[in-house]
Amino acid sequence: MASTRQTSISAAEKIGLAITLLIAMVLIGFSLFSLLIDITLKFNLYGIVIDLIFLAIGISLAYFSIRIYKKSVYYEGLVNSAFDEGIYSRLEPVLRKVAETHVEMEELESRLNRIDHKVQTVIDEQVKAGESPSSEVERVVAPGTSMRFVIKTIFLTIITMSGFLFMISTSLGAIHFATLLFYILWWLLISSEFKLFDNTTAWLMVFVPILLVPTGFMILDAFLGINNVIALFYACLALYAFLYFSWAVYETKGTLPFKLDFGKYIKIKHR
Repeated sequence: MASTRQTSISAAEKIGLAITLLIAMVLIGFSLFSLLIDITLKFNLYGIVIDLIFLAIGISLAYFSIRIYKKSVYYEGLVNSAFDEGIYSRLEPVLRKVAETHVEMEELESRLNRIDHKVQTVIDEQVKAGESPSSEVERVVAPGTSMRFVIKTIFLTIITMSGFLFMISTSLGAIHFATLLFYILWWLLISSEFKLFDNTTAWLMVFVPILLVPTGFMILDAFLGINNVIALFYACLALYAFLYFSWAVYETKGTLPFKLDFGKYIKIKHR
């Protein structure tokens, strides 16, 4: 790295060389113009000598500034070539191994975090089993959920179905915005229960319906009846809520909801 700093030319040095070259070109041009006047219009030997001296100085400045720039570029190319062919070729396997180790460490950290979530969930469930008589109901829904969440879910389900029936039976404007509101309410309910407001993926999950629901209503309304479109989007709402809830449980508790242990089922199936 030290040799690179010594041979490479900085921006300030490049500006200095450019200014020197510009001064040299001006000096050469002025000397040639003065020399032409002293020879043709009025012969002046003393003036000719002075012009030749300044012309030589200008040519020397231009020559040395160009030579210094070319030499610095040449040495910089040599240093880069030596680094690429020598040092980097030797370091490349090490760097590749470091990158692979870093990826493996990230995967291991993710697995350890998932195991930690599972252990903490089991501990919480054991504590709740000894303290709360309603823990069995909560455990059936999902590990780590509260009875308040179950009640809120039932309440929001009733409101959602009422809104669906009301929209089917009446012809109101801005139905797509009302449907989008239900998507956001379900996202808020699940996110608040599992404290996902600091999770980037959780925010991505709410932006998906914001982008797709209004646009989907406008596009599908041209091909299907409005009631069919409403029914389709409320069916998608049920799927959206279930998938987001399943992801939230897996992200925070390290397990799946409703005792959906597919890995255990597959192991039993293969015995």
